[in-house]
Amino acid sequence: MFRNMSFRRWSIFPKLIVTFLAIMTPLSALSLVLNELGKGEVRHQISTATVSQVHNYFDALEKEIKRITKVQQEYIGDEDLLKLGTIAGIMPAYERTQAINRLQSKARILKDSSVYIEDVIIYIPRDDRLIAASSAGGDPVPKDQIAELTGAISRQAYPITYWRERLFLNFTYPFFRAPGKEPTFNLIVELSQPELKNALARFHPDGGSVLFSGNWEIAGGLSNPMLLQNERLRQLRDGKEWEKPTETLSIGNKRYLATYEKSSALEATLVVYIPEEKLIGTLKSYQTWFWLLAGCSVVILILFSYGIYLLIHRPLRVLVKQFRSVEAGNFNLSIRHNNQDEFGYLFRQFEAMVKNLKTLIDELYVQKIRLQRSELKQLQAQINPHFLYNSFFILHRLIQSYDNEKAEIVSRNLGDYFQYITRDAQDEVDLETEISHSRSYVEIQSIRFAGRIDVAFDLLPDAYADVSVPRLILQPVLENAYQHGLGEIMEHGKLDIRFRSENDRLRIEVEDNGPGLSPEAARQLMQKLRHEETNGESTGIVNVHRRLQLKYGPRGGIDIAQGERGGLLVSIYIPMEEGNDHVPSIDRGR
Repeated sequence: MFRNMSFRRWSIFPKLIVTFLAIMTPLSALSLVLNELGKGEVRHQISTATVSQVHNYFDALEKEIKRITKVQQEYIGDEDLLKLGTIAGIMPAYERTQAINRLQSKARILKDSSVYIEDVIIYIPRDDRLIAASSAGGDPVPKDQIAELTGAISRQAYPITYWRERLFLNFTYPFFRAPGKEPTFNLIVELSQPELKNALARFHPDGGSVLFSGNWEIAGGLSNPMLLQNERLRQLRDGKEWEKPTETLSIGNKRYLATYEKSSALEATLVVYIPEEKLIGTLKSYQTWFWLLAGCSVVILILFSYGIYLLIHRPLRVLVKQFRSVEAGNFNLSIRHNNQDEFGYLFRQFEAMVKNLKTLIDELYVQKIRLQRSELKQLQAQINPHFLYNSFFILHRLIQSYDNEKAEIVSRNLGDYFQYITRDAQDEVDLETEISHSRSYVEIQSIRFAGRIDVAFDLLPDAYADVSVPRLILQPVLENAYQHGLGEIMEHGKLDIRFRSENDRLRIEVEDNGPGLSPEAARQLMQKLRHEETNGESTGIVNVHRRLQLKYGPRGGIDIAQGERGGLLVSIYIPMEEGNDHVPSIDRGR
């Protein structure tokens, strides 16, 4: 009976269905519960986040208003303001003009110190003078209306005054004075309503907010006039409080999640409201999709369970076996599958993939060689145009001054430089040729920076003259030293090029006495040097490092450190190939 394939098939099929249903049923129930819990949690988190946003905004606004008020109070000790407020009539005209200009500059500084300040106005009754931070376009408040403004300030609550659809912070000195006596000065700060509206609009892109006090309000974001007249909001306007900082308000068929906070320091209330559908509308739609998905899952599970063993399991087992064979390094595989179905196609593609993989592995070595050439091409394309301009300018200047000897040196070295930099026939040259090219570059730069930079270029030992190296490995490092290390030095610049023998490697040292690299810049450069792959354009040092490592492996490349003079020390490492182990050590003295 157990050998009957038909029976064995139908015995596994119901088992698969029961197993999948046993797994899916609790998961589906859990998903439904989690969806409901998620709705509540999202509502709670959004409510908490909104309450925190409102509190942080009010806290920041209170601190800003207090800071502005404190700055206003500090004007009590301002010498210019006290003089203009008390003895302006006897001050010399020049001194009075200077005092007024200084006060206007201070007013501008106060205005620029906060985005919430629209203007700063200083009114001196004794001199009948009005000084404003933004003097262009006439007085921000006409003089004949100053008394009306100060009267409105004295009648309204501290610290914000609403007058003619504008908001002000006023400071009068002295605050307590005899009846009928004019103050020494009034320092009035007008608040920027557009900036307040912009700040209110940033709470939520689909919601709105309103900041209001007894006789004024500022709305930001998506404003709903019907919502602003809601009974619960009117309670806040009347000084009453809600039971919780967050409530749900209904306007027609729309529901809003509203959060509020009151500020005793500003004597104002902030309300933020967000459409509920924007917050949890997506979660509500999940429930409908869940039941649809549950029904489809049952049908799919039945169909899937029926065919999973016959159509997938056995051919997949064969394919897994072949994958393990490839993993072990066997690329000579042949798979037979008699049926012309998807697995037949998959097996054929698997064989093609293995063949392509073998081909790609072979091509990788060729690509590595091509990559080295492309790195050289890239470095050749990065010739600094400023060096060329400066070189021709120096040559022009020497010819004009009839300094034929130096002009001959520059033209000869410049010709050698161009001949070497544009040569494409060879990827590698002997080290003596590479050093000769670098000397030509240094000769040109030495004439350009004559009197500013002294160069000590050691002689290359004869033992290393015929060592084959990639082209352009030293000149980019020298260019980096001139451009970044010594470019800003006006005198006593030092550039040393030394050759050292170290553990069967030649080390070429390039050291300057420039400002060196900051720790962060040094860390970033070292990180680039450690990466085997670099996307995009690379610097000269990184390019040289990568080409050296392509040729010599991890023993070749570039290292950076701080030099003895405080500048940057760049070390170029060239491993000696077999047959060069007899190369003697180089004397470190010069």
